[in-house]
Amino acid sequence: MSDVLTWCAGGLVGAAVIPASASFLVEGAWRSRWRVEASRPDELRVEGQGAFRDTTMHAVVAAVERDRAPGWVRAAAWSCWFLAQMVIPGFLAWCVGLLMLSDLVRQSDPSGPVLVASFLPGAACAWLLWRAGCSLVRGERDRADRDTRRAAVVIVAYNALCLAAAVGWYLTHPRQEYLQACAAYTALSIVHALAVRAVFVAHRDQYPSEPALA
Repeated sequence: MSDVLTWCAGGLVGAAVIPASASFLVEGAWRSRWRVEASRPDELRVEGQGAFRDTTMHAVVAAVERDRAPGWVRAAAWSCWFLAQMVIPGFLAWCVGLLMLSDLVRQSDPSGPVLVASFLPGAACAWLLWRAGCSLVRGERDRADRDTRRAAVVIVAYNALCLAAAVGWYLTHPRQEYLQACAAYTALSIVHALAVRAVFVAHRDQYPSEPALA
């Protein structure tokens, strides 16, 4: 049991490397776009010297209201990077599917052809998801609007087709339990894409209004 927990912990840490690196590089590079300064009244105490007494002055001082993207926006971007990196094990599975394709076809096993056929559109979805995550934290409203909407439309449409195919095949081949995992992952992808879009819409007004410098 301890070995399983160790492997799980190691896997989670390894899976967090790419999203954490993207957060550090992308969000860190564009953090200044989100900086919002405002003024607020404050009391300044001035110490007197000699015949002058201590006094309190009322002044308006600068204050930083926000110095980075809102927390929900950063969390949505991080989740995009986390799921987009799943294209890596998907690519490895695709390579295995190519090697075993002829045997799987002879056995009437649909997993091989499905893996081969689904990798390219899956990779395209991963790329759209990665772009959406980067656009969310760049502080460019129009870019984030376009990329999150495009990712949501494509990912929902593609995964809805995959979900329908997986459910339909499972109903006629109930012993192939791996189709349950496929259906669960496609459903998760749909919910995630819609949630990312909802996060942008909820924080649309907090994006900087001026365009970023090229």
